[in-house]
Amino acid sequence: MPSTSKKPIIIDTAAQSHNTPSSFAEKERGNATWHTLLSSPGTASTSLTSGIATCPTNGALALHRHTQAEVYYILDGSGEVEIEGERYPVSKGNLIWIPGDAEHGVFCGDDELKWLYIFPESSFDNIVYRFSSEVKKVGDKIKSKL
Repeated sequence: MPSTSKKPIIIDTAAQSHNTPSSFAEKERGNATWHTLLSSPGTASTSLTSGIATCPTNGALALHRHTQAEVYYILDGSGEVEIEGERYPVSKGNLIWIPGDAEHGVFCGDDELKWLYIFPESSFDNIVYRFSSEVKKVGDKIKSKL
């Protein structure tokens, strides 16, 4: 059962930045990386998961969806965020709310893009990414067998 502690959690993000960032092994998912900073069981968070993601110059986080809504706060750089087929230019200081199950992705041009992400979920492990390109491949395989 999750703790209902009301103690604050303070994380020195500079101390975390030396850790190897996480990334997807499958290159079709994009080359964005991330450091999850707030997520149970690593922290005592019972309702939020948060971290910092980076998309390199000319990089991407491929189109995907997950059940949870998500918030991006752009910390540095510029790029585009696509949500449900519409692309939006984003830059430092922009806040983006992405509804749950909305298809979305991040696309960078000449700038690296760095953003804070927040999920209303206690653990990053509970977030199931469903990448659009992979779902399409499975659908195509099923159709070919019919």
